[in-house]
Amino acid sequence: MTMALWLRDASGMTPDLDPAIPPLDPPVPVDEALAALAGPRATAQWTGLWLGLWEGRLEDWFTLETLGPPGFELLTRSPELKAVVEAGFQHAVSWSTKNRPLAPSSPAPPAASTSREAATVVKQLEGELGRRARDFDLDITVLPVAGRVFWQPTDGTLIVSENLVRDPRAYRALLYDVLAPLV
Repeated sequence: MTMALWLRDASGMTPDLDPAIPPLDPPVPVDEALAALAGPRATAQWTGLWLGLWEGRLEDWFTLETLGPPGFELLTRSPELKAVVEAGFQHAVSWSTKNRPLAPSSPAPPAASTSREAATVVKQLEGELGRRARDFDLDITVLPVAGRVFWQPTDGTLIVSENLVRDPRAYRALLYDVLAPLV
């Protein structure tokens, strides 16, 4: 998802998304070469790719395997977007690796720290309810976007901004509200 957002920001695309997704943080400057490739058709094709990721119809691992070189197979029917991705792919990978959510100041990788916090909230809820939690699935994705924002695009999915996760009180309150009906 981060690479898709990098391509959006670096090419200057302004897709009409609901919900709107803030720009990446740290900000990505517009690359004029990518912007020249990113017309309305590329933006529409990017929106389709994003919705597939957002709604869980495309798994991140599948997308990474088929979105990149050598053949950019996922984009066979999206030639305008394919041109943008081919031109910006290496920079998107580099930026996404360098700006992996929570990596710079966290001793644990994001999945571990978000999971650890969720486990703490589940234990709290179990204590309040006087019983063990029911089985449930919750996939938490952290995106390096501006602001303290979150979304629940599908059941069992929580997408949060890195800035929200870095605010322990706000993040714990969010987890409590999301997990209470599941536990």
